Amino acid sequence: MYGTHQAHNAAVAIAAVESFLGAGTRPLDHDILTEGLATATSPGRLQLIGIEPTVLVDAAHNPHGAGALAAAVGTYFHFDEVVAVIGILADKDAAGIVAALAPVVTRFHVTQSQSDRAIPVDDLADIVAAGTNEDAVSRFDDVADALDAARTWAADAPRRGVIVTGSITLVGEALSLAAAREWLKK
Repeated sequence: MYGTHQAHNAAVAIAAVESFLGAGTRPLDHDILTEGLATATSPGRLQLIGIEPTVLVDAAHNPHGAGALAAAVGTYFHFDEVVAVIGILADKDAAGIVAALAPVVTRFHVTQSQSDRAIPVDDLADIVAAGTNEDAVSRFDDVADALDAARTWAADAPRRGVIVTGSITLVGEALSLAAAREWLKK
């Protein structure tokens, strides 16, 4: 798992288990703890799903999550340019999410998931353009088209990456597409 926030989450989980077990019990077995942390996954959270080009999915659906994603992309990956396939639900702070991602994203491929709560493509594209610039925004009515175009763009130059983000529904659709097209990283 990528991201400093994942290490913090693991530490909190360990502390919670230790607290639940109570004082005076024997400490957690080091080997079991090591194995558990080594095999832990967090689907849809900075999950690497594709290589050549690198494709990450992260369900960052609020500014704090988008900020953690941006920090992790800047720390754990060495991309020269990043395209974000983004779709956000209407009850979320879309402008805040875009503002958090803008420092690490070169281009935004704006789309919408099949959720009835998704912000329509044109409305979200206007929000993204207002927070970045119109030249950085491409509009896609279909998630598959947005993802295909992002992968093609990323493959055209070295050290480019793709992130799919903004909602768990969008991430779920991207995971399904990746599996169906058999480019899902195993």
